[in-house]
Amino acid sequence: MSKLLGSIAILFLISCTGNTGRNRTETTEKLANTTIEFTEYSHNFGTLHAGEIVLFTFEFTNTGNSDFRIGDVDCACGCVVTRYINETVKPGEKGWVEVEFDSSGLAGREYKSIDIYGNIDELKHLAIFAQVENELLDIKY
Repeated sequence: MSKLLGSIAILFLISCTGNTGRNRTETTEKLANTTIEFTEYSHNFGTLHAGEIVLFTFEFTNTGNSDFRIGDVDCACGCVVTRYINETVKPGEKGWVEVEFDSSGLAGREYKSIDIYGNIDELKHLAIFAQVENELLDIKY
């Protein structure tokens, strides 16, 4: 039993390493700070079976007076892949961040936080949730 728990812990640590080495100011250093507002800050995928891959697109509006550009989107888990609008978003225009969640190897309640970096005064946090059913791992709460 302890070998199984040790293996699960190692798998978790390997799958949840972030890419913290990126330069987050590279694309936004020439733009004045602005504000953005997301229509939703969290999304619940509900119950998933381990191995399912699901997508959700978070939409935002540039509510400030300056152009906005995403400098980086970061999640500390390798089970989350993000794609985002790569163009400058003018004041009043909309942009998006797409989140792909891969539930392979996971079990139980999952919560993942996604950080949005850019020329904004306040760091924006998004979150996804899921209940992952995994027949190979039986976790009791």
